[in-house]
Amino acid sequence: MRERRYLFSDHSLYEADIDGLVEDDVLHILLTGDLDSTYADDLRGIRYVVRGFAYALEVDVVCRFDSNGILLIVITVYVVD
Repeated sequence: MRERRYLFSDHSLYEADIDGLVEDDVLHILLTGDLDSTYADDLRGIRYVVRGFAYALEVDVVCRFDSNGILLIVITVYVVD
Protein backbone atom coordinates (compact mmCIF):
# COMPACT_ATOMS: atom_id res chain seq x y z
CA MET A 1 0.00 0.00 0.00
CA ARG A 2 2.68 2.45 0.95
CA GLU A 3 4.48 1.73 -2.33
CA ARG A 4 1.24 2.47 -4.22
CA ARG A 5 0.99 -1.05 -5.62
CA TYR A 6 -2.79 -1.18 -5.63
CA LEU A 7 -5.64 -0.79 -8.06
CA PHE A 8 -9.26 0.06 -7.37
CA SER A 9 -11.78 -1.75 -9.57
CA ASP A 10 -14.52 0.43 -11.02
CA HIS A 11 -16.97 -1.60 -8.94
CA SER A 12 -15.12 -0.82 -5.69
CA LEU A 13 -15.12 2.91 -6.44
CA TYR A 14 -18.83 2.79 -7.27
CA GLU A 15 -19.70 0.91 -4.07
CA ALA A 16 -17.52 3.18 -1.94
CA ASP A 17 -19.20 6.25 -3.42
CA ILE A 18 -22.66 4.86 -2.62
CA ASP A 19 -21.60 4.62 1.04
CA GLY A 20 -20.07 8.12 1.03
CA LEU A 21 -16.48 6.87 1.08
CA VAL A 22 -13.52 8.02 -0.99
CA GLU A 23 -10.28 6.28 -1.97
CA ASP A 24 -8.43 7.71 1.04
CA ASP A 25 -11.01 6.17 3.37
CA VAL A 26 -10.48 2.75 1.79
CA LEU A 27 -6.70 3.11 1.97
CA HIS A 28 -6.99 4.05 5.65
CA ILE A 29 -8.99 0.87 6.30
CA LEU A 30 -6.46 -1.27 4.45
CA LEU A 31 -3.59 0.24 6.45
CA THR A 32 -5.23 0.21 9.88
CA GLY A 33 -7.94 -2.47 9.71
CA ASP A 34 -7.82 -6.12 10.67
CA LEU A 35 -7.86 -9.15 8.41
CA ASP A 36 -11.37 -10.45 8.99
CA SER A 37 -11.39 -13.46 6.69
CA THR A 38 -9.88 -15.14 3.65
CA TYR A 39 -11.58 -17.09 0.87
CA ALA A 40 -9.51 -19.55 -1.13
CA ASP A 41 -12.39 -20.95 -3.21
CA ASP A 42 -11.91 -18.57 -6.16
CA LEU A 43 -9.84 -19.65 -9.17
CA ARG A 44 -8.69 -16.04 -9.61
CA GLY A 45 -6.89 -16.13 -6.27
CA ILE A 46 -7.42 -15.82 -2.55
CA ARG A 47 -9.76 -13.01 -1.52
CA TYR A 48 -9.06 -11.11 1.67
CA VAL A 49 -11.60 -9.17 3.70
CA VAL A 50 -10.13 -6.33 5.73
CA ARG A 51 -12.47 -4.76 8.30
CA GLY A 52 -11.96 -1.31 9.70
CA PHE A 53 -13.59 2.01 10.39
CA ALA A 54 -14.15 5.13 8.34
CA TYR A 55 -15.80 7.82 10.42
CA ALA A 56 -18.25 5.87 12.59
CA LEU A 57 -18.90 3.26 9.90
CA GLU A 58 -17.61 -0.30 10.10
CA VAL A 59 -16.45 -1.15 6.58
CA ASP A 60 -15.25 -4.28 4.80
CA VAL A 61 -12.78 -4.04 1.94
CA VAL A 62 -12.53 -7.14 -0.26
CA CYS A 63 -9.29 -7.47 -2.20
CA ARG A 64 -6.87 -9.92 -3.79
CA PHE A 65 -3.38 -9.87 -5.20
CA ASP A 66 -2.77 -10.10 -8.94
CA SER A 67 -1.30 -13.29 -10.41
CA ASN A 68 2.24 -11.98 -9.75
CA GLY A 69 1.47 -11.27 -6.10
CA ILE A 70 2.62 -7.68 -6.45
CA LEU A 71 -0.45 -5.56 -7.12
CA LEU A 72 -3.33 -5.47 -4.62
CA ILE A 73 -6.68 -5.23 -6.38
CA VAL A 74 -9.56 -3.75 -4.39
CA ILE A 75 -12.64 -5.66 -5.54
CA THR A 76 -15.43 -4.13 -3.50
CA VAL A 77 -16.17 -2.04 -0.45
CA TYR A 78 -19.26 -2.08 1.74
CA VAL A 79 -20.54 -0.90 5.08
CA VAL A 80 -21.13 -3.78 7.49
CA ASP A 81 -24.78 -4.08 8.55
